[in-house]
Formats: sequence, structure tokens, C-alpha cells
Amino acid sequence: MPTRDDESRRSAEEDLYAVLGVPRAATTDEIRKAYRKLARKYHPDVNPGDKTAEERFKRISRAHDALSDEKQRALYDEFGADALQAGFDPERARQFRDWQRASRTGGAGGGGRGRRARSPFGAGGGDRGFGGFEDLFGGMFNRGPVPERGADVEVAVPVDFLEAVRGASRSISVRRPQPCSACHGTGETPRGDCAKCSGSGVVEDPVRLNVKIPAGVETGSRVRVAGKGGAGIDGGPAGDLFMVVEVKPHPLLQREGNDLTLEVPVTVPEAMRGATVTVPTPEGEVALRIPAGTQSGRRLRLRGKGVPRLQGGERGDLYVRVMVQVPEDGDRVRDAIGALEAAYGADVRKDLRL
Repeated sequence: MPTRDDESRRSAEEDLYAVLGVPRAATTDEIRKAYRKLARKYHPDVNPGDKTAEERFKRISRAHDALSDEKQRALYDEFGADALQAGFDPERARQFRDWQRASRTGGAGGGGRGRRARSPFGAGGGDRGFGGFEDLFGGMFNRGPVPERGADVEVAVPVDFLEAVRGASRSISVRRPQPCSACHGTGETPRGDCAKCSGSGVVEDPVRLNVKIPAGVETGSRVRVAGKGGAGIDGGPAGDLFMVVEVKPHPLLQREGNDLTLEVPVTVPEAMRGATVTVPTPEGEVALRIPAGTQSGRRLRLRGKGVPRLQGGERGDLYVRVMVQVPEDGDRVRDAIGALEAAYGADVRKDLRL
């Protein structure tokens, strides 16, 4: 079964920038926008049962996780695929690189012999044939088991529209990889392969976690919960939990970026004379002034009543689309219409030309 390092390496070898379709000089904002566009297209909920789309979504997510983190991106640019492996140590990698250069130029340690050393590139890399590396550094990289970081865990989390706008607390069930308690993570028992974990040494036990959904998330947002992923190995740190958000639609509100749009009905007299009406917002009701002579479809802005920005700063705006409601037909309405028709001084469609 492919390991997390295998998947990370395969993703990186494809070139993470190419996976997202951005140049290597792309800004963090350009990377985020590219991810959101692709996530909407390949999200499993949009492509139910499509394994190809599901795998593409995972690759897109891995690329985004690495390139949206400035420190991780810098390491990837410097070391490539190796930087994405669990337990990667950039200082050891630089030491080894310097040693390699010295070896090629006849410097110290260039002719060193000896055993193969554990790779400075994290777990699973100790058999790459770095002959002489251990001798050069006095065996500092092969002193017993090397702690390995636990696997990251990804879970889809449906969120109500207003929860996404306001933020919310949620209890979710997560299956996290943990060392098998029956074989203590070895995969073996005195009788052979461990029956509980089928020899893998790992089990996925469900656990309930209380998590926070930050205000401003949208469909495709990945919320990181540090240290709540798979358990570490040999004393290594736990992996992270990534919640992939799916926001449910709202019957009245529409969202575009961090702005919201709400249709508000008004009467013909309110539109003609002007009025103050009560408008609901995600943070409570507010009074809105309808200017006299407002036409149906006009948009009025309530500044700062939209969606909070995930990275902080000002909120978006709430745009109210005024919808003039015509009363139902009746004798009084027909009398009023007759008087109203006389108020039009010209053909309202006189300038309608293609």
C-alpha cells in the first residue's frame, strides 16, 4: 500500500506548480485562486464515484498544502520532492549536499568508506546508497530509530451557509491512523501476522473531535487542525487533520467572494416615495433607506455586512437588490393603474434599440 511519503514524492515529481497550473514565480494569492478553481471542478462531491477526479483532487490539495506554506514552499524549491517527506531535516540535507560536493572535488571525506547511513531526507530513505556519509559525521544519523511524523488525515465537513459566514464549533468523527495496540505497531505477533491490523501495524480507530470552523470559509476551503492526524512513530509528532469544507446553499443569500446579495421586496409606494425598511443580515437586522424613485432591480450596499475574510481584514459587503412587488389585481388596483398611467410622460421603451 502506498505510503504518505510515496504519495508526496509522486506529487512533487509531477511538479507541484504544474499540478496547480501556475508558474514557479506565482504569488501566494495566485496559488490560492488556482487551487480554489480546480477544487470546485474536481471535488468528490461534484464528481460522485469518479475515482480519477478524486485522485486529481488529492493531488491538487497536496500541491496547495505545500506551496501555500511559505516555509514549506522554500524547502520544496530548494530540495524538490525530498522536502515533502516526513521527518525531513533541511540542515542535515545541506550538510550531506556539502559533503557530496566536497567528495566530487576531492575534499574532506571524499574517499570515505563504510556502511550506508540513514538518509537525512526522512523516513524510508535510509537505503539510497549514501556510502561514507555516516563515517563523515560519526554515525550521528544512525543512532537507533528515527522519529517519524504521523500521516495527515483529510475529512469532508458539510457546513451550513450561515455557519460558514459566522464561524461555528462542531463535533466530527474522524478515523485516524494509530499504531496497532495488539502488535504495538510491528505488524507481527508470535503467531505470525497480526490479525487485528492484517500485518500493517496500523489501525484506523474512529474518534470524535471538537473543532472550530473559522468564519469566512467556502466550498473547497481546507481547514488545518494541527496535531490531530495520525499518531507519530518512534516518538515523532502527530500529523495534522485537514477539514475540506462543503458549504450548503442558502435559500435567500447568494455569495460571490466575500460579498453577499439579498433580494428584498418593497411595495410600489415605497419605491416611488422612498422608505426605510428592515433588512436581515448574518449579524442581525439593520435599517435600510430606500431612495425615492428606486427602480426594481437596483442594488443598494450595506458596507461591512458581508463575509469576514479568512486572513483577517475588512468584511465584504451585503448588496440588497430591491424588488418592487406589484399588488394583486382588483377594482382598487385597476383604478390606481389608470391614474398611474397618466403619470408616464413618454414611452418607457423608446430608447430600446439593438
